[in-house]
Amino acid sequence: MRSVWMWVVALAVRPLMACEGTGAAGEPCSKDGCDVGLECLQDFPGGFCAQECTQEGAQAGCPADMLCARQSESLLCSPVCDSQDDCRDNYACNGVSGTDQKACRIQF
Repeated sequence: MRSVWMWVVALAVRPLMACEGTGAAGEPCSKDGCDVGLECLQDFPGGFCAQECTQEGAQAGCPADMLCARQSESLLCSPVCDSQDDCRDNYACNGVSGTDQKACRIQF
């Protein structure tokens, strides 16, 4: 019985290990690699777990260490950054309107 339980756990964890990120907002993703309620935008480099927001520069409605920033033509919760090293490839640490903070934003 114990080996069956370990097999079930291994099968449940395996898809999570295949993801590059955690599935949280702003993380890389594949088709179904985001947390519940988030959408994986596969047209963004490496995918982007998207959580929409309504006011550029606001942190309200976004997870900790994120703020609402324009990504392409949408307002999405985006990781706050201090320098380019804080962002993943193909994303730039740029200022966000309405605040003195920067966020990792897609580079086109």
